[in-house]
Amino acid sequence: MKDQIGDLSVLEKKFQDEIQGLEEKLSETKRKLSIVIEAIGLLKDGGTFNQNKLFNMPEPLTNKYKDMSMKQAIKDVLQSYGGKKVSAETILSDIQKNGFVSKSKNLKRDVYTRLFRLHKSGVLGSRKEGGLKKYFIKEANDIEQSKSMQDET
Repeated sequence: MKDQIGDLSVLEKKFQDEIQGLEEKLSETKRKLSIVIEAIGLLKDGGTFNQNKLFNMPEPLTNKYKDMSMKQAIKDVLQSYGGKKVSAETILSDIQKNGFVSKSKNLKRDVYTRLFRLHKSGVLGSRKEGGLKKYFIKEANDIEQSKSMQDET
């Protein structure tokens, strides 16, 4: 019987130590949270949250892409760069600035997916420059050549 009581006492001590450790961790986490809340308050008071709409989507500069499909908007962005290779980030930024409308919760992911599909179908070409993948519109004869190569395989 004494052995069982001794075992239970050890178990009780173990759980009390575990609870104390969790309470200390909780206290430290609460301390960190209060620092973050204080920092947010300071940013709000300083006007940083409103400065350049830091935490909001920027208002479009034009409505150029408002009624376009994503494919059309991407092609138009690439054409506007006059044959230069353009990064996905630049394409995303340009379609947002020019009023592209999407109900997507993750427009960035959708743009990357569309670029991948357009590249895979042969409409777009891509090259890595400086570790960054950049896209360009393939010429009509490049597309035909690419299709004939796919047909041969």
